[in-house]
Amino acid sequence: MKKIILLILTVSLLFCDGYKDFAKEMGYETKYEAALEKAKKENKNLMVLMVTDYCPWCSKFEKKTLSDKAVDSMIKSKYIPLILNKSKSDFPKYLNAPMVPALFFVKPNEQKAFYENVGFTDKAELLNLLEQLE
Repeated sequence: MKKIILLILTVSLLFCDGYKDFAKEMGYETKYEAALEKAKKENKNLMVLMVTDYCPWCSKFEKKTLSDKAVDSMIKSKYIPLILNKSKSDFPKYLNAPMVPALFFVKPNEQKAFYENVGFTDKAELLNLLEQLE
């Protein structure tokens, strides 16, 4: 039993900062204040993705939806994408979601979400949502 628990802990530690690898690969910001300043400078809204460690739906959302070229292009044309780990990041209280993955669309000058989406969203649903938010 101890070996199984040790194995699970070891494997889970290997994936703890997977969101940072995704952020680096996709060009997402990982710090709220830096993303906020960039959004103000570029006159764009923020798209904040809240994740946690060990969340299979977060990983699936990153790989299956956000990695899609059409989705990525639409996001970056309108938003500064930011990914935060709910269990590790310091973030404003208005970005606290009851579950993850959670998307917040934020006007940087108001610093409050004008739309929230909680749970896994596939490519078609997210593209539709992004079009609706225009």
